[in-house]
Amino acid sequence: MLRGLFWNARERRLRVVVRLVAQAALAVALAVLPILLVAEPLTALHKRGRFLAALAKGPYDHVINMLVGPLVTVGIVASVVLAARFLDRRRLAELGLTLRGAAAELALGGALGAALMAGVFAVEHALGWAGPPRLCEVRVPGVSLGLALAFTAVKALCIAPMEEAVSRGYHLVNLADALTRRLGPVRALGLAGALSSLVFALLHGTTANLSGLSLLGLFVNGLLLAAGFLLSGRLALPIGLHAAWNFTEGAVFGFPVSGDLEAASLLSSAVNGPALLTGGAYGPEGGLIGMASMAVGIAAILLWARIRHGRVAFRVEPGRATERAAVG
Repeated sequence: MLRGLFWNARERRLRVVVRLVAQAALAVALAVLPILLVAEPLTALHKRGRFLAALAKGPYDHVINMLVGPLVTVGIVASVVLAARFLDRRRLAELGLTLRGAAAELALGGALGAALMAGVFAVEHALGWAGPPRLCEVRVPGVSLGLALAFTAVKALCIAPMEEAVSRGYHLVNLADALTRRLGPVRALGLAGALSSLVFALLHGTTANLSGLSLLGLFVNGLLLAAGFLLSGRLALPIGLHAAWNFTEGAVFGFPVSGDLEAASLLSSAVNGPALLTGGAYGPEGGLIGMASMAVGIAAILLWARIRHGRVAFRVEPGRATERAAVG
């Protein structure tokens, strides 16, 4: 009886909740390793004047984060790869982790993410709520414009693949697996997209200036990214969209990114419109204009899917790993 709580005898593997918890634990462990093995020793050497001694605290923090951030991303993505192989018994392509067709969809996602954020800025600027813009503002003393922008670029390129691999790749597909037998594949994928988007929003629950409206915005943002995955079958499109949205939001237009201002931006505009519409201190994800932009993004992905494939249909296939596990 107790074993049945953790082990699915029909599928001959751990139950979905156990797999999700195990992957999360593995992700934390692999993400902490670079901090303990690289960041902490180098910072200790820095304090003793033996590593990047000429850099003050602000520039040093940015440099060390640029070194360690990619290692943390590798660790978290590795946790998804290991969980897929040893817990799920599935191919990586079933999680959208494939290079086939990835370059074009990565570029498409990047262009869409930048265009959507430019649309947010254009609307707010036209309404007089974001302006007049100032050029090339640096917000951290001692940090150059180039270093600050490079830090934001590395940050966006690290956050996008690790969050998409976890939230869209691992969470969404595993939840769809669990729901397919009762709901069928289409409804299972739709509900899994919504549930994984809810988890995605809740995982941002510690971000600065959070409110109920910004949580809703994060949920809608998750739906936008889930649409990119479900309608392409690959993570490349949502990764490109996610990275470009964050970078353009913070480093180009100077909006807060999930409650935090980046160290520098090419444009900087004081947002003074209603927080309900602009998101206020949380940024566009927390306002109705930003959510409208996300809805436009979903519509654009639907249109792309119709043009690219001739019809709008989910291109993720849940249950394939389940079937293989069941037959051994």
